[in-house]
Amino acid sequence: MQSKRSMSMALPLAALTCIFLVGCAGPAPNYAPSIDNVEKLKKADVSAAKVGVFDTKAGMQNADTIGLRAASLVSPVGKNYGDYLAAALRAELEMAKLHAPASPLEVSGRLLQNNINAGGIKTNDGVLEAQFVVKNGSELRYDKVKKITRQWDGAFAGAVAIPQAANNYPLMVQQLLAELFADPDFIRALKQR
Repeated sequence: MQSKRSMSMALPLAALTCIFLVGCAGPAPNYAPSIDNVEKLKKADVSAAKVGVFDTKAGMQNADTIGLRAASLVSPVGKNYGDYLAAALRAELEMAKLHAPASPLEVSGRLLQNNINAGGIKTNDGVLEAQFVVKNGSELRYDKVKKITRQWDGAFAGAVAIPQAANNYPLMVQQLLAELFADPDFIRALKQR
């Protein structure tokens, strides 16, 4: 009798322990295009382009999952954060009415860094770095790396810090794309000759 009672207490305790050891996993917030980015693209008078594959650097930390204290974020699109970046770029181009899946102009790339630090009490930060490539058919027109760092207020409580970090991820992607769209060489690469 004692053995059954011990077992009935042990199972819930084991399950609870597993939950605390594993933490919570959930999707990163969906990307919403930046009005400033869309306006930049519209004013640049560029040709419509398609979005190609964005892969992740081999062995890159946080390619599939970003750890935020005891929680983790997974990309809500595709299989990794390269797919998230591609979807974000596609959303910006679509909102600017510059996405054309049949275009010979293609923007592709590789995610090189994808880090969020949510452990700070005073401040937290994140770093995104990606290589962007523009081709017109087989002609290489652009190949550069863009990198951003974003900082926000930290919090002692994980219940505050984790959502703050998660909500800053799409803003980091907006900032990275703003860097790309501000590059005159990128804009030139998207103009048909």
